[in-house]
Amino acid sequence: RTPGLVIGITGLLVLAVGVTAAIDLNRLQSPHGASLAWTEAAVFGDCRAYLELSRPVDPSTERRGDDEICRVLRRKTEDARTNSTRITIEAGTVERTGRTATALVSIAKPEGTVRVALHLVRRGDDWLVLRDDVACGQVGCA
Repeated sequence: RTPGLVIGITGLLVLAVGVTAAIDLNRLQSPHGASLAWTEAAVFGDCRAYLELSRPVDPSTERRGDDEICRVLRRKTEDARTNSTRITIEAGTVERTGRTATALVSIAKPEGTVRVALHLVRRGDDWLVLRDDVACGQVGCA
């Protein structure tokens, strides 16, 4: 009886993890989910997600490598990581036009709330946030 119970519990855990992963992947394949996940990564310094969920407006002009971008992002987000419990991020409306979208995101920090319009482009099944000067100026990214 005990091995059957252990196998059953393990099977349920694997199923739960699989369903959660599928839901999360599906969320990231929408402008709403991608903009929210990217904003969280940019605000709290999760460089891997930041780079995976965005691209520069003009990739040919990006002179910095990923390591340098990550160093700058981590340095700029130290305070947010320290005060992470006092920061909330909420996704607003999304306007989608073909392979582009604009998503509104609100970031509430102790010093005030910032509302930013993020521009996204579609790449395959994924949506990427364009790292433009306006968005990065308001979000505080690298």
